[in-house]
Amino acid sequence: MRKIVLALLGFSLLLALGQSGSPFTPEEQKLLQGAGREFYLALAEQPKDQALCSLYKDKLPADQLPGFLQEQKARIKYPAKLMGDWKKGGAIFNDMAKANCFSCHFGSPVYWGGNVGPSLEKYGQRGQSEAIQRYTYEVVYNSWAYFPCTVMYRFGVHGLLTPEEIADVVAYLLDPASDFNTKPAATGSR
Repeated sequence: MRKIVLALLGFSLLLALGQSGSPFTPEEQKLLQGAGREFYLALAEQPKDQALCSLYKDKLPADQLPGFLQEQKARIKYPAKLMGDWKKGGAIFNDMAKANCFSCHFGSPVYWGGNVGPSLEKYGQRGQSEAIQRYTYEVVYNSWAYFPCTVMYRFGVHGLLTPEEIADVVAYLLDPASDFNTKPAATGSR
């Protein structure tokens, strides 16, 4: 039964990409609803970008990439300044209930970081040019604008952080005075 539902899902997602409205035929809707209302709603109401990632198992074909990236970049909203207050950014970066960045990225002087994402140790050594600030801001706001279908949170897109809070995180990563760039990364020896 599960294989049938997944096959129908794949077929339905293909239809969804080419049509507006419900991606499922009435027969498919009956089958999916048989798996449970919540399951059906989660599949039927996927945003278009998530549906693409699901359909292609997080590896978009080359002909899909330019349009996908353009749509993701268009979703980014900017604050007045790309770099905010690094102290506020540190509190956000290192807060498990807020951004929780250290759980996936090594480099924080406060917590021993994870290795799901790339190390950010001494990230500020990349410089503080406007291009680096913009890139860092855009990745935190909507990681799919650079890394389609990545598991990294899309903090701005999903409203997890405001543009100003993201600017604070950018400052924490880039400001040469930030303890992120002046102190060694925690190594777990505490």
